[in-house]
Amino acid sequence: MELRTILGTDLVPLEDMLAERELRAGTQRRLLAAHGGPLLCLSLNMAGPVKDFPLLRLGYRAGRLLAEAALTRAGGSCRFLEERLSPAGPCAFYLARGLSPLAAKDALCAVEDGGPLGRLLDLDLLLEDGRKLSRRETGRPPRSCLLCGETAAVCGRSRRHSVEQLQQEAVRLLMEYFSARWAERVSTRALRAMLYEVSVTPKPGLVDRRNSGAHRDMDFFTFLDSAAALTPWFRRLCLLGARSPELEDGALFSAARSLGIQAEEAMRAATGGVNTHQGLIFSLGLLCTAAGQLYARGLPGGEDGPPPAEALCRRAAALAACAPAPAGQAAGSLPGGARGEALRAFASARRWVLPVLRQAESPEEGGRRALLALIAHVEDANILRRGGRAALEAAARRAQQVLDAPSGEFQAELAAFDRELIRDGLSPGGCADLLAVGYFLFLT
Repeated sequence: MELRTILGTDLVPLEDMLAERELRAGTQRRLLAAHGGPLLCLSLNMAGPVKDFPLLRLGYRAGRLLAEAALTRAGGSCRFLEERLSPAGPCAFYLARGLSPLAAKDALCAVEDGGPLGRLLDLDLLLEDGRKLSRRETGRPPRSCLLCGETAAVCGRSRRHSVEQLQQEAVRLLMEYFSARWAERVSTRALRAMLYEVSVTPKPGLVDRRNSGAHRDMDFFTFLDSAAALTPWFRRLCLLGARSPELEDGALFSAARSLGIQAEEAMRAATGGVNTHQGLIFSLGLLCTAAGQLYARGLPGGEDGPPPAEALCRRAAALAACAPAPAGQAAGSLPGGARGEALRAFASARRWVLPVLRQAESPEEGGRRALLALIAHVEDANILRRGGRAALEAAARRAQQVLDAPSGEFQAELAAFDRELIRDGLSPGGCADLLAVGYFLFLT
């Protein structure tokens, strides 16, 4: 998205900026007279005549939380007094108590030095007599320029960098901060989805808390190790999408595929070579990448929330369409397995899992019934490969019988189905992956 689109066209004349500066100074004097000090004045640095736009306003609100948390962690308190919201930029005023002024200033300097958003924050601390504490008094160096290693004040006086360069860097830092925060949320949901799926018990033919299903090379803890190893890679995939809001689908898929290969290597390293989540690396990898891209596309306009499940799945499907077709696939036909489900925008998860989870009394009870619905209605490639078409159709009929069992007999029928699939060496791993996808969409 172009810089002009993000910033908008609400230019603040110089005289209005000077007037706002005087108004803030008057507010500081009034609050100091009424409450004493130290007084924290929070604002954001933004070069040029555009001082307020949706993305910056998001940064302002997040910056307030960072400053409040920093003073609280240091052992002090942070009492909000008032704020000014104007075209010349937002500003908030707090009363900082419970810490020596130098300790409070040092905690605020740590915020300014601590990350992308902090570099844009101005966290001034005024004593009761109106004197502003300097960074030098805490032993910290002067603030550095956003674009080079020089002192910010020196660069500003010499006009070393253009206004547009500084604006671009400020927007980049804001995008980086919110993208990283979003990627953390998305990867945490991916982790929860994997943990919820493996924890549902009993799961016919699959690894759960009770047994290893029809598998001999993995158990519950193998899945925990795998999920822990994969979570950072789902974060990287989300960040990839967030940093590529306008990237062409084929190029984005290629970059995501490269990360997916590395994620698979991390999985096998954590499990001793066992394939626990290969299908989910593809499915959740696409969804995490799509979640990052959609979030970044909405963020400049002020959208700070998850995209709807259907939109997320459609974006993932568009990326999946860039994957090379498997050898032997007929032209124009949709493949089965993880790629086929992705190309269908995860229709099976949205139809057979999401409604059940939304109506269930608990995530586990919903997971049991959603898994049975998947087995009853979805062609599971794992069962098909292990047992053939007859086994696939028999498993579908049996799953529906369990679903239709009276409530007092449901648990016994489910346990019996588990024993039958273990006996026959059948594992509905594709349906398990779709259950995890459903949990991911449900948690999003």
